[in-house]
Amino acid sequence: MQFIIHKNAGEATLKLEGETYHHIFQSRRTKKSESLHLRNLKDSNLYIYNITNLSKKDATLTLQSSQNTPLKNPPKGHLIWAMIDPKNIEKTLPFLNELNLQKITFFYAEYSQKNFKLNLERIQRILENSCEQCGRITLLEIEVLENLQEVLEKYPNAGVLDFGGEEPKCSLEIPILVGTEGGFSKKEREALKNNPKYTATSCNILRSETAAIYAIARIL
Repeated sequence: MQFIIHKNAGEATLKLEGETYHHIFQSRRTKKSESLHLRNLKDSNLYIYNITNLSKKDATLTLQSSQNTPLKNPPKGHLIWAMIDPKNIEKTLPFLNELNLQKITFFYAEYSQKNFKLNLERIQRILENSCEQCGRITLLEIEVLENLQEVLEKYPNAGVLDFGGEEPKCSLEIPILVGTEGGFSKKEREALKNNPKYTATSCNILRSETAAIYAIARIL
C-alpha cells in the first residue's frame, strides 16, 4: 500500500473509520507510533499524519506535514468499451488503472445485455483501492454513453479493434473502441466502416476484457 485515500486529506485533523480503519489497524496491524501517508486525489500533495487517538472503532489523525509531489507520468489513452458483464469490467479495471489509462467511455452495443448496469460508487472504490496499491495519484475518468451513435457523435475519429486491420500503434492519440464478446453487429460495422481498424494479429480469439487490456497496453 503506497498511501491511503481520504477525501478530507489535508485537513488539520481527520478520522479513520469503517473499512479503512479495519484494513489499516486490524489487517495491517499498524501501530499508534507510526505515521500514515494520505492523499485526496484532488491535488498532488502527500499528507503525513500522526495517530493521536486509537480506539476499537476509529482513529483520530493530526496533520504533521505535507509534500508536493508533481505528477511525473500523466495518464493518457482513451478506451471506448462496449458494455459487458459488470463483474468482468470490475475485475479488469485495476489492470487498466495500473497501465495509467486516462479515460474509459462505456456504451451499450447491440450485443450488450441491456440489463447490465454499472455501479459507479463501487467502481470508484475499486479504482481508489487500485491507486492505493499502485501509487497512481489521479483518478481514471469514467463516462457512460447510451449507444454507438452517441459515441461516434462525440468521438467521430475513434479507432476500432476488429478484424482486418493493422496492429495498434504505440502512442496512438485517438480513442480505441472495443466491442462485446460477439463483436459488432452488421449495422455497427457499417457505421464504423470509415474508422481506422486495428487487429491483434498475433493473438487468438480474445474476450472483450482481454481485448481491452491488449489494446491499451499496445497504444500507451
